[in-house]
Amino acid sequence: MHNYIREEHQYFDFLPGALIEVDLASRSIVYMNRIAFSLFEITQSDIDSGLPLRDIFQNDNEYARSIKVAEKFGLENYQNHTAYTRYEKQDLYDFMMKKKNGDGFLGECQGAFVLDEARVPVGARIYVRDLSEQRDMEAAHIVNEAKYRTLLEYSSDIIFLIDSEGVVQSVNRAATKHLGLEIDQIEGKNFSELFPPQTVETFKGFLNKTFISGESATYETPMPTTNKAIWVSTSINPVRDRSGNVTAILGVSRDVTEWKRAEESLEQALIDARNANKVKDQFIANITHEIRTPLTTITGFTGRLKESLGENLKPADEDYFKFINNSSQRLLRTLDSIINISELEAGTLQLDSKLHRLGQLIQLLCEKLTPAAEEKGLKLDCRVLTEDDETRFDQYSIYHAIHNILQNAIKYTDKGSVTVLLDRVDGKLQLTFTDTGIGISDEYRERMFQVFSQESEGLIKDYQGIGLGLALTKRYLDMNHVKIKVDSEKGFGSTFTLIFSDPS
Repeated sequence: MHNYIREEHQYFDFLPGALIEVDLASRSIVYMNRIAFSLFEITQSDIDSGLPLRDIFQNDNEYARSIKVAEKFGLENYQNHTAYTRYEKQDLYDFMMKKKNGDGFLGECQGAFVLDEARVPVGARIYVRDLSEQRDMEAAHIVNEAKYRTLLEYSSDIIFLIDSEGVVQSVNRAATKHLGLEIDQIEGKNFSELFPPQTVETFKGFLNKTFISGESATYETPMPTTNKAIWVSTSINPVRDRSGNVTAILGVSRDVTEWKRAEESLEQALIDARNANKVKDQFIANITHEIRTPLTTITGFTGRLKESLGENLKPADEDYFKFINNSSQRLLRTLDSIINISELEAGTLQLDSKLHRLGQLIQLLCEKLTPAAEEKGLKLDCRVLTEDDETRFDQYSIYHAIHNILQNAIKYTDKGSVTVLLDRVDGKLQLTFTDTGIGISDEYRERMFQVFSQESEGLIKDYQGIGLGLALTKRYLDMNHVKIKVDSEKGFGSTFTLIFSDPS
């Protein structure tokens, strides 16, 4: 090789691809740029030792093919020592090549002859690009395309491609099933030839909107088929060219007839439920009025009757009046519980959440229920262990929640004590109710906050009530973001713990 050729090598390292220079006389590689060294994993010492051109090809067949390509573009000029006058652009050729360690790869090659001062070829420069990754991607693309084509063909959804003129470019098999036409009877036709005018106008409006806006859209419409009209949900998406212009629409139509029927049934069920709820509310309002009014009359006149008897009231009569009063109060509490649970389920109960002193509320309730505890011979111990007892809650709902828990503790404790403690634990107000009562079974604890749920049920149940107290309590606490924990063992009492969130 001539010196002036070697002087050019200093510029070849800046090329973006691998460049190899070959001496035609020895058919050996005399130069590689840095990318070629990396691609073939060859060193300068390999070249200095005389690296045959054959060594970079996978086998003799590939090497022989490369020689034929060189002959096609004028290798005879070198053999005949004649000037080279052909300068047409060489084509790209793919060869199976190999690295120094024997690993093969697909190389895309393009070459040019190196001429001496007499314009006779003395060498060749070959530009090599590794196509392995590209070919793997192309193979994967072919496999994926086949998979997607299979999915499209066997999809139960109608999949279609329509150009800007409304001509159907492609459809899958599902379209033939619904339209009763073969694919070749659909593709190439304008969609206006396939559907009734009303359907065409509706569809055209959505297509035009997508072509203009370039945005996807989804809509539901009835679509006539071979047997009957069905409801379809159609998603249309723009297909763009390289310039970003919308050239076609890719659409997917799914049969949602059953969904529409279910939706209509659900809407009717909701209407029926609302009507039933109105009937229930009216019934509750009427029954409340019809029961509360006579009860008020009974308790009022019973009290006046008791006063009128004065000193003539016998001890046995005192018990009778007590029974009448207790029964009346029990009925009123039942009515209030039914009304409250109805308001909660209807979502009509409004909270008035403010900062309150929880300790004051505890003391008030303990004072109110102390007579009930003393009547059963129980010790009611209520203690507020923190002065920082202010927190945010709705006074009405929290009052009734705490009242229900404390009343139950007294109700289900026959001997011993009921203890109420309010303190701050880990920065949060914590209220505990501990009793020595009958306890709660593990089975009932899982459903104790359900409406109309009681551990003792039936006409011969041990304790009276309709099972709304704890259900109301849990809902009241949830509305105020108060957590409740229950620890209990049948026959060994219970502990209810309320944890109040920080005021905000």
